[in-house]
Amino acid sequence: MDKKELQKLEDEHNRKLRDLERLEMDLDDDFHKFSRETDHLLEALSYACRDCSFAEIQPYIYEIENNLDGYHQLYKNRIENVLEARHQENKNYYKQVEERKV
Repeated sequence: MDKKELQKLEDEHNRKLRDLERLEMDLDDDFHKFSRETDHLLEALSYACRDCSFAEIQPYIYEIENNLDGYHQLYKNRIENVLEARHQENKNYYKQVEERKV
């Protein structure tokens, strides 16, 4: 493999890794924003219902918390997918480099 081919392969590999890193950062940002907004919603609900008994607002709080838990699980699954994609990209890159050395 000549230097030009190797450079092209490396550039493409680095581009894919940057894309995956950007995706991971976007997922992190979205999760933290969702979590923050959920906290604000819970605070607003508690404040708005300060004269109510906990039993009256409990179903709403649980529903909001369940939604946050569901989103957290979705976030973790997506992060795992990004990590797996990064692993596969690295594996494929090194395999291609080795194949072209021969």
